[in-house]
Amino acid sequence: MKPAHWISVALVAAVVVLALVWLRSPSPADSGSAGAAPVADAQGRIQMNADQIEALGIETVAAKPAKNIPVTGLPGEAVPPLDAVTQVTVPFTGVVTRVLVDEGERVRAGQPLLRMQSRELIAMQGDHARARAEAGVSSQQARRDATLAGEGIIPEARHAESSARAAAARVTLDEANAMMSRLRRVPGGQAGEYDVLAPQSGLVLRRSVSPGEAMEAMAPAFVLVESDALDVQFHAPISLRGQLQPGLPISLANGIEGEVVAVGADTDAGTQTLRVRAHVDKPGTLVAGQQLAVALLLPAPADAVSVPQRALQAHGQGDSLYVQDGATFRGMAVERLGGDAETAVVRSAETLQPGDMVVQKGGSVLKSLAPIVE
Repeated sequence: MKPAHWISVALVAAVVVLALVWLRSPSPADSGSAGAAPVADAQGRIQMNADQIEALGIETVAAKPAKNIPVTGLPGEAVPPLDAVTQVTVPFTGVVTRVLVDEGERVRAGQPLLRMQSRELIAMQGDHARARAEAGVSSQQARRDATLAGEGIIPEARHAESSARAAAARVTLDEANAMMSRLRRVPGGQAGEYDVLAPQSGLVLRRSVSPGEAMEAMAPAFVLVESDALDVQFHAPISLRGQLQPGLPISLANGIEGEVVAVGADTDAGTQTLRVRAHVDKPGTLVAGQQLAVALLLPAPADAVSVPQRALQAHGQGDSLYVQDGATFRGMAVERLGGDAETAVVRSAETLQPGDMVVQKGGSVLKSLAPIVE
C-alpha cells in the first residue's frame, strides 16, 4: 500500500475517535454528573451529589457537646500530699553507725530506721534520770505539804510553793520523756548508741543519711509518706487566674485523672505563672518527682462543641469549618476556645450545634470553591 493510502486511513480513524469522545462527553446541562465541577451560589453554599462528594474525597463527622476546654502542655511534677508527709530528724548530734532501711521500703510505726552514737545522749540520759528523781521528790513534798497545810501546821503559801515546784518538775520530765520516746537504746550496744524510730507507718520516700556521716541535732534523715496517693503540682498561665479554682479536673497523658485542691495566691516571679496543686487518688505508675505534662479541664460554655482538629481551616486571624446539611455545604467562621492534639473546642455566631455534620476531610477543597467572606 502506498504511503498516501496510509495517511488517508489514519485521518479517518482520528475522525472516528474524536466523534466517539464527543458523543460520550457530558452536555453542559448535565451538571449533576461526577465530572462536573460544583459551583457556589450567591450565599456561598455548595450543592453536591453523592458522586461529587465521593470524587472530592469529602468526609464528615458529627460535632459533639463540649463539657470541658482542655488547656494542655502545662509543666508539672508528681509530689507527695502535704498532709501525708513526715520529716524524720535525728534528736541528738552524733555519727551514723548503721542505716536500717532504704528508699522504697515500707515501715511500721516504731520500727528502727537508723542507728547512731551520740555523746549528747549520754548527757541526756543523766538529765532524764535527774528529772525523774526530781519529779518524784517534788510530788511527794507537794502531797506532804498539802496534808500539813490542811491541818494548819504550815502556811498555805508554803504548800503553793511546793506544788509549783512539783508541776515544773513534771514538765521537765515530760520533755525528757518525749525526747527519749523518739529513740530506743540499743541492747548491749555501746554507750550513747541508739536507734531512731519511725513516727508512723508508711513508705520511705527519701533517705538523706549514710553510714559514718556526722549529723547535727534535728538534721533531716528520712521522709516518710503514709499513703499511696500523690499530688501533681503544675504551673498555669496567669491569664487563667479568674477561672482557676479548687474542684477543676485535670488529666495526664497516661489517662490518670485528678482534681485541683489549691491555687497559688502569688505569681512565680521567674515564669509569671500560677502554682496549682491537684490531688490524684489513683496514681497508677506515677512516682514522686516524675515530670509531667498536665491538661487542665476548664468548664466549656453552653454553646461550645467539640470537633476534630483537622476540620478547622485558617481564616484570617481565626478559624473556620464547613458543615454539611443534606446536599448543601456551607462555611462558617468559628472561635477556637481550646483543645488537645485530636479535638478542638469551638463556638460560632452562626449557632454550630452538637450533631451538625462537620467536614473533617476535604475542607480545603470546599474553601477553594467557596471561600468564606465576612
